[in-house]
Amino acid sequence: MLFSVPDQAWWWIAAGATAAAVITFVVLPPGPDEAPKAVRAAVERNRRIGRWGACLGAPVLCAMAGLTALIRPEPAPVILFLYSVAAGSMPIALLPIRRRMYRHYFAQLQTPGSRITLDRLSATWLSGVLGTAILASTAAVMSATYEPRGL
Repeated sequence: MLFSVPDQAWWWIAAGATAAAVITFVVLPPGPDEAPKAVRAAVERNRRIGRWGACLGAPVLCAMAGLTALIRPEPAPVILFLYSVAAGSMPIALLPIRRRMYRHYFAQLQTPGSRITLDRLSATWLSGVLGTAILASTAAVMSATYEPRGL
């Protein structure tokens, strides 16, 4: 049932998931006005670099997934489904804890050499969302592609 969607639709779904991830990574970084005055220049520099990295890196990642879908012996919808889950789960995992992450990031910029750490709530949220995405997508692929033998 899951993979009864036509191949072309899975390509569109993968492209939409890539666009959502790119938009998240371009929109996610804070603007210089959100940062403390002491680190605004560093935040602006890192934001420009990150924007270029997201805009140039996502098409490369999408092309790699597309080539993998074409080369692998598995059907393309399975690979594209897994890619879409991975790309789509990143915005869901990062947007709710955005402010918490950047508070730690700003603190690290103000005191170089310190580590960026996540608080328990952020770490639990990231682990929960990404772990659920991994388990659910694995279960979906296994249930859709499993064929009992000997019957």
